[in-house]
Amino acid sequence: MPTPKTLSPWVVELEPGLWIAPWEGDPGRTLRIDNASRFRSRATAEAALERARRHRPLGRARLQSCAEVLP
Repeated sequence: MPTPKTLSPWVVELEPGLWIAPWEGDPGRTLRIDNASRFRSRATAEAALERARRHRPLGRARLQSCAEVLP
């Protein structure tokens, strides 16, 4: 049975406190998690991170379920 974590949208944290955002950039970034791009699945979040890594190494980047990081 799916859990809230697996059903939840995903966000990509590029560095501590820095998130992929839905606007122009390499990639677009925001310091506010409430402005972060939300991805429907872990796979789409992973693809967004791979695209971002074309521009920067982002060694500390990680994927997080919105259920873990949003109130």
